[in-house]
Amino acid sequence: MSSKFCMFSFEVIDFHEQKEVNGIKFWCHVAGHVLGACMFMIEIAGIRILYTGDFSRIEDRHLCAAELPSVSPDVLICESTYGTQIHESRDEREKSTVHEIVGRGGRCLIPAFALGRAQELLLILDEYWEAHPELQDIPVYYASSLAKKCMAVYQTFVSGMNSRIQKQIALNNPFVFKHVSNLKCTASFVKSGQRGATYGLIYLPIH
Repeated sequence: MSSKFCMFSFEVIDFHEQKEVNGIKFWCHVAGHVLGACMFMIEIAGIRILYTGDFSRIEDRHLCAAELPSVSPDVLICESTYGTQIHESRDEREKSTVHEIVGRGGRCLIPAFALGRAQELLLILDEYWEAHPELQDIPVYYASSLAKKCMAVYQTFVSGMNSRIQKQIALNNPFVFKHVSNLKCTASFVKSGQRGATYGLIYLPIH
């Protein structure tokens, strides 16, 4: 059976909507990882299991933080990569990284996932450039046709983002960037000796 026929077997449910199949109950909560990411609470014979992949309890530029379920699970199954690391404040890392690179006239290449991570990085850079006029003659590019396609999906489902983005989009679309441009062809990336050619280039590999 081809994948397109499998799509007809999918049933869409809302967050927190409880379903029951053969005595097994399940419902989902916001995971705060990428747009639409879920963690599932599954109840079997009175035992509750919370299953989640990546999740984040910190609200970022566009997503809500992962929800804490109203009922406690008996078993938790979750992603744990980097779970034991203590990270420096993200605002401090952003500031030091940008100014270190710009200060030495360098170029920055950032590999990132085209879905989720790309949108977050682009929002961060566009906001940072807007707040720092001294950086605005330094161009920032992203190079990924997939990330551009994902951007259209993100703008369609703004209701799944945090209140900050929902309020902002009523005034202007935060995903229409003022200081970040899409680079359609990396071959057209021309090297120049001017200060304006100090690039913050985001390269977004296709995943």
